[in-house]
Amino acid sequence: MWETLQATKKVSPLGETTSQLVGEVLRTFIYLAGGTCLVIQVLLTFLAPDEWLSSFWFGVIFLGFTSWLALKLIPRHLFAAQLVWQTGLALLIFWATHIFGRPEITFLYPLLPFMATLTVGWPGAMAAEGLILLLTLWHTFFSPTMFLPPQYTIATLVLGAFTGIVGWVSSRALYTVVQWSLHSFNQAQKNMEEARRHRGQLAQALKDLDQAYYRLERTNAALIAAWRAASEAEQFKAKFATDLSHELRTPLNLIIGFCEMMLTAPQKYGGIQIPGPYRKDLNTVYQNARHLAALVDDVLDLARIDAGKLALEREHVDIELLIQETIGMVRNYIEAKGLELRVHIEKDLPALFIDRLRIRQVLLNLLVNAARFTEQGWIYIDASRRGQEVVISVADTGRGIPEAQLPRIFEEFRQAEPLSPAGWTGGTGLGLPISKKLIELHGGRMGVRSIYLKGSTFWFTLPCASPEEKQEAQEVKAARLVRGKPIKRLAAQKRLVIIVHDDEQIISLLQRYLGDYRILGAPSLQEGISLAKEMKAVALITDTSTQLETLPEDLVLLRCTLPSSHQAAQMLGANDFIVKPVSEKELWRAIEKLNRPIQRVLIADDDIDMVRLIRRMLVPKIPPANCFEAHNGEETWKILKSHPPDLLLLDLMMPQLSGHEILARMTRDPEVANIPVIVISARDREEVEIRLPGQIYISKMRGLRLGELIRTIEANLAALAPGWH
Repeated sequence: MWETLQATKKVSPLGETTSQLVGEVLRTFIYLAGGTCLVIQVLLTFLAPDEWLSSFWFGVIFLGFTSWLALKLIPRHLFAAQLVWQTGLALLIFWATHIFGRPEITFLYPLLPFMATLTVGWPGAMAAEGLILLLTLWHTFFSPTMFLPPQYTIATLVLGAFTGIVGWVSSRALYTVVQWSLHSFNQAQKNMEEARRHRGQLAQALKDLDQAYYRLERTNAALIAAWRAASEAEQFKAKFATDLSHELRTPLNLIIGFCEMMLTAPQKYGGIQIPGPYRKDLNTVYQNARHLAALVDDVLDLARIDAGKLALEREHVDIELLIQETIGMVRNYIEAKGLELRVHIEKDLPALFIDRLRIRQVLLNLLVNAARFTEQGWIYIDASRRGQEVVISVADTGRGIPEAQLPRIFEEFRQAEPLSPAGWTGGTGLGLPISKKLIELHGGRMGVRSIYLKGSTFWFTLPCASPEEKQEAQEVKAARLVRGKPIKRLAAQKRLVIIVHDDEQIISLLQRYLGDYRILGAPSLQEGISLAKEMKAVALITDTSTQLETLPEDLVLLRCTLPSSHQAAQMLGANDFIVKPVSEKELWRAIEKLNRPIQRVLIADDDIDMVRLIRRMLVPKIPPANCFEAHNGEETWKILKSHPPDLLLLDLMMPQLSGHEILARMTRDPEVANIPVIVISARDREEVEIRLPGQIYISKMRGLRLGELIRTIEANLAALAPGWH
């Protein structure tokens, strides 16, 4: 019974209910005892001698106080209320026996075990029986006013034990019911949890059925909701591309631009040569900045192009040279920490058909992590061939990774330990997950071995080139050059597409996202046709409307408009459009396209360092005194009106007045409408929302078969009506 009471205290709401029941029993005893005492007091007032009345009233007051205190404690602390009540009642019986000298009063002591059994349990009854023993012994041997005969003592103790047993027997059925209720409550809880789990499974099944039903339904409301979601996603994507472009490209442009000028044009600094050690470190900064700029371009491509995959620009790469190149980017940092760099590259490793930039990114990430977490010892790089794979590993003697964290080390936004405050700054926990995905895109694997506080080894594999790719690599030496790039006959599985376009960035972009084809650019239509015939191209893409009659019969001709810098500039009302980071060569190429003398230039950009960089690029041909600066839109407009320049170099993102607003004002104002404008912005050309003409003309000299026509229609529907997928 005691165990049942203790167990119910831990269970809610059953324990709370049991406590309330015990409290009600205790209140009943208190009220019953108090009422009985008052009745006895009234009777004794008329029947007892006067000398007893004062003593009776003292007993009534003491019992009343004890009862009041116990009633106050019941809601707050039930056990304390029981203790106060039992102790007060025992003291009252003891006092009455002592005052009135009547041994019969001791027969009230057996009430204590009975009440204690009902309210506390058998431990309470035993405590009450012990208290009765002490009090009766005191009356028997130590009381100065009354001698309690031994038979009274024995009778009181026997009667107390009997009342305790009676109470236990009376409450046993009640506590048995409570115990059954407790068991039933626990079972009900388990059943409820099981029911919840089944309900969750049913809810998930119902959700899956709803989703399946939704996919099958083609209602107008669903179509509107889908296009609304697509529109919101497009807006979010555009905002992401704009913010990332402006925040990253502007500082990268400054790093690349100043490094390039310091390395290649010392005459712009008064002919002062950079010391050799500084030149080496500066070149490392320059190479890393270009690497980061290329990664930013890839992120922006993913945000703008509806390709749905990460493109790999594969080429045949000498893995030994790539490893040495990557080591050179971090060698100074590793040596500055006092670490030994060990390199072992197996001889005669085959050339790998990989994306150079992506694999260099993986190697750089592993080397930086190894140096970051290694305080002393060495870093070991190994590259060897195992079967049809090349295995590259980076080992260190650093902190290592706890075994419990190894299974989760490639999860996003997770790092094994806090980074060291010195050296490279901490990242976001994306380096290893991105590296693993890049390796898997190449068809390889990536893993880690580590012993905590002894070091780690990260490794990855890259598959060797296929026989067709090996043959293609061997033909590189016999390749001829077109526009400075090697052109070679391709293996049977490699298809070639010729694009007639003067923008090399467009050709590079298409090459990344058309990985199954080899994209080759030609500056003119005649050269494109010649290349298509010689290289057995499968298609020729051009935006010219000239009628062609000398194409090979199997060559597919696509006529469509491709984006360019000139189109982006026309959309804005400018003459040309340059995307940051801008090089000196690219800037002067855009200026020379204007075919007009340029003496005075206005540079409008809110970034003071960017203005300084452009001024330095213009130094050889335009004196610094003829280069004006404006750092906000209002200042730019005032200079345009007061001192019209021969050329405006304009940034689109400026305070007060944006570049778009300035171009709009220039269009409406005849005084400045003819000033040529070259936009230099961190926003890419795609962000000006160029809408290309929708006509795509596809032709084949020998005509299309029915199967070819159906596949062409299907491919166009899949590309131009994606909302139905």
